[in-house]
Amino acid sequence: MKTLGTKRIDVKKHNRGQILKLIATGTCNNRVELVAHMGMTKMAITNMVSELADKGLVKEGGVDQCDGVGRNPISLRIPEGAPKTIGILILRDRCEAVLCDFYLNVQYRKTVMLQQPDKRELISIIYALTDAMLGYEKNILGIGIASIGPIDFDRGMILNPPYFYGIHDIPVASLLEDRYSLPVFMDHDNQSAALAELLYGNGKNRDSFMLLGMARGVGCGIVKNGALYVDSRKLAPEVGHVSIDYRGKKCICGNRGCLELYVNTDEILGRLRKATGQSLSFAGFCHMKETDRMCEIFEDVTEKITSALVSTVNLLNLDLVLLGYDGVHLPEKYVKQLEDGINELKFARDRSRTGVKRAYFGEDSQLLGAVCNVLNQVYEGNILLD
Repeated sequence: MKTLGTKRIDVKKHNRGQILKLIATGTCNNRVELVAHMGMTKMAITNMVSELADKGLVKEGGVDQCDGVGRNPISLRIPEGAPKTIGILILRDRCEAVLCDFYLNVQYRKTVMLQQPDKRELISIIYALTDAMLGYEKNILGIGIASIGPIDFDRGMILNPPYFYGIHDIPVASLLEDRYSLPVFMDHDNQSAALAELLYGNGKNRDSFMLLGMARGVGCGIVKNGALYVDSRKLAPEVGHVSIDYRGKKCICGNRGCLELYVNTDEILGRLRKATGQSLSFAGFCHMKETDRMCEIFEDVTEKITSALVSTVNLLNLDLVLLGYDGVHLPEKYVKQLEDGINELKFARDRSRTGVKRAYFGEDSQLLGAVCNVLNQVYEGNILLD
């Protein structure tokens, strides 16, 4: 009976979390929509909404206009006084912090560029960014971290990322928990980005998709069956280390011809700058008028990405590919070429079409994903809803 009682409480917390998620993500705006979406009775929904209101997490708003006979339903919203969430993004070139509400609206944001830091300096930067967020808002739900990998998910630790100033084995989550006495949740930066897109962005209501992160490295986050795709060790997938040429260049991972060797943005920038004599950013090249040589480079990059993604789509039967980080700047014609190429070459091409589009949150998907690492714990009923 004790086990059954615990399970019943957990289900109740999960249902409360799902109601909060449906309101926060704009999926449902009133009790009528919640009843239809959750498949629960009006009384059950009313009771849970009242419990959330007692906690200051839900508030009644105006009247929603609807068609048909009967009273118009009262809208529901999350009040301004609800707790906020801190997100920390740890990359090779910078650390960023953001403060968001449940709607993922940015309240405050700060960035520190990294200049060859050691481990102690990096930790100090993370503390300073967190302090800045807490100086802006005291009512904090938790801290989410999105970091370059590899990471130890269960221990909240950055392991040994390549090209990271020799920094390794940083227990970021426990350091922040000890210092701030707040719950901390950490995941890989691209997995975090995929979560943000799943909850609030272009992956919303999608069963399976990949977010392809193009930067100095090439990574991905994958959603399968409506949830983040991980193995039993919770390691993030690594599309950047799919080989597209088994006789190709040697990669840092030990394999040959890895996708990351050919389509990381440092490599592409070197080719573009040599071809044009200009020192623009990746975004700058993507938005300027193309020369024939630039076109050749972008088409080559698109072909190489297509080669890797066809294999991935065949393995996982993905519905959608989202382009993240620098990939959001790819000119539209190459986004279309990538989509057409995948659908021409994938095995199940006659069954359904795999779409390709830019991440809804653009270059901010990873940063906002850090926030979603905490919010998703609320929506699953794991924190806040006791």
